[in-house]
Amino acid sequence: MKDFSLSDVRLFTKAAQLGGLTPAADVLNVPKASASRQLQRLEATVGHLLLHRGSARFALTEEGREFLVAAQHVLTILDDVMLNLSSGGGAVNGRLRIAVPHYYGRELLMSHLPAFMTAYPQLEVVVETGKDRADLFRDEADLAIRRGREGCDELVARHLKHEPLTLCAAPAYLAPFPRIESLSDLASHFFLTTDAEGRKREINLATAEKIHRVRVESVFQSDDLELILQLAMSGRGIALVPVSLARAQIESGLLVPVLPSLNLKPQEINLVYLPSRRNSPKIKTFVDYVLSIFKSS
Repeated sequence: MKDFSLSDVRLFTKAAQLGGLTPAADVLNVPKASASRQLQRLEATVGHLLLHRGSARFALTEEGREFLVAAQHVLTILDDVMLNLSSGGGAVNGRLRIAVPHYYGRELLMSHLPAFMTAYPQLEVVVETGKDRADLFRDEADLAIRRGREGCDELVARHLKHEPLTLCAAPAYLAPFPRIESLSDLASHFFLTTDAEGRKREINLATAEKIHRVRVESVFQSDDLELILQLAMSGRGIALVPVSLARAQIESGLLVPVLPSLNLKPQEINLVYLPSRRNSPKIKTFVDYVLSIFKSS
């Protein structure tokens, strides 16, 4: 096996991140004339073209996309190790990128991040909301908060909490319909849900006993739970949302529970990260901090 030039690999990954060799060369202070030669040398070492030539935009080949995942993974580990060694093995610094769904970014992190950032002032924290399924293998984030365990098999998943769910709707929406007394009564209704629960005319309602697949009139899907709640309050349909999100609206009468006796199965909330990065000081510190909060709550 041929040895790789680390500078060649870093140039390639930076080019993939920035969308071209020229901006990558600028950031890495590599002469533009040699950037192309470095890419060619890397391709010769790999034995495959990594980049389509002559395209108007930076376009990776299939082999290039596969190599990029491994390259980003290796560079991240090396950078973490070098940072840890240069700081004496104990300092927590660098950049920590956390990907969270819209609602959980605020509900789970907002009140706890200030104290964490005060405790570790050398660590730059970046929270990216709206990424319910950030690809950690493609280096889109260091950690992620996820609903459910789907896609967690190859990751370390640390349980944070079980989030109770509720079906609810505005009284004005429900008024024209017959009283909802069973799952079969839901068939004529419009549903507002996240993209994980259903298809265009079908929703999945999980109880302790089973998953009920219910055919309905229509389903609006979004990964923004607060948008779903607003649509429910405006009378657009029945929402499936966390109890914590809808509690104030239900208590005020703006929304009313639908089939409250259904006993929906709570949604599992996990903090996930790559197994290879469990010893990264910044990740370990943040994971321990978050777990201590939820353990004591």
